Amino acid sequence: MRKLISILALGILLVSCELETSGNKELDGYWQMSQVDTLATGGVTDTREDLIYWGIQGKLLQIRFSVNGKYLGEGLLFRFERGAYTLNLSSPIRHHLYETDEPIDDVEVLKPYGIYDLEEVFSIETLNDDEMVLFNDELRLHFRRY
Repeated sequence: MRKLISILALGILLVSCELETSGNKELDGYWQMSQVDTLATGGVTDTREDLIYWGIQGKLLQIRFSVNGKYLGEGLLFRFERGAYTLNLSSPIRHHLYETDEPIDDVEVLKPYGIYDLEEVFSIETLNDDEMVLFNDELRLHFRRY
């Protein structure tokens, strides 16, 4: 009888618990922007010392950055959708740690981080456990997993 009760309890537990995953696979995680290539000119900029990080989880992308080497509790938030070969960013928000977050409607705020449109579409060139390379019409962004 005890075995039957244990088996039933285990069965109920397995049926009632649902493991939720994002489906983002290797995209999820913390990425440091290491290089930006300007496609029109062939220019290459090393961005490792700029300390720009993309945190990706679920359907949310957070960009954290430093000012003079210090994080100020601010960042940018985006909704995103991942396609087979694309990463689509939308709904940018300026995130404040101690103030109300505010929607961004001026793309100039985003340009220092390689985002040139309020609804940006990046093509995924490389994505694995160590490296991510995204590009659009203007830039190629290189990241390393952090």
